[in-house]
Amino acid sequence: MPIEDLWNQIVRAKNASDYVFKEISVPKLTPSEASKCRKLCEQNVCKCYGTNWACPPGVGNLGDCMTQIRMYKHAVVIYHRSEVNMKDQDGLKRLSGILQNLLRDFRNLLKENGYPSMCLADGGCNYCGACAYPKECKFPDQRVGSISAYGIMLMEYLEDNGIEFRFEDGYATFYGLVFYNEKDEIAVA
Repeated sequence: MPIEDLWNQIVRAKNASDYVFKEISVPKLTPSEASKCRKLCEQNVCKCYGTNWACPPGVGNLGDCMTQIRMYKHAVVIYHRSEVNMKDQDGLKRLSGILQNLLRDFRNLLKENGYPSMCLADGGCNYCGACAYPKECKFPDQRVGSISAYGIMLMEYLEDNGIEFRFEDGYATFYGLVFYNEKDEIAVA
């Protein structure tokens, strides 16, 4: 079954028709650009650095993260624009959590159908509410990695794929990336 059909199963089951699904290229990561992205993580604006297995340093070294992405031949972006009060941190976390749950459901369905895959989203993983970091991750198979932690400069990456990335007063767009291989494709880094 094509992955877009699998996504549509999630859309129907979760009433998520307002999420955009678009096939895009796998990012062509360079060490210099990825390092810039990791330096942004170190600034800890999102307050996730050193507190979450999906973020540095817990997510692993940058080279390993880049290698994981290079194993995949296909990518999709899933995103949703929401009207929000940017000062409402609980509301922002809730909306981010909805997207991460959709990504998990999609990845799990892909796995059930024989598609090797991984997913990333804005910020740290929120599956457990409060991450066990630095203690062992309780649900590594449900972890959603951070886009930035993997060295992806999201704005440039989306624009390279014809998707406008903008900041607007009163609105936030939440992005998720799913990397996958077709059932018969071998993952090669």
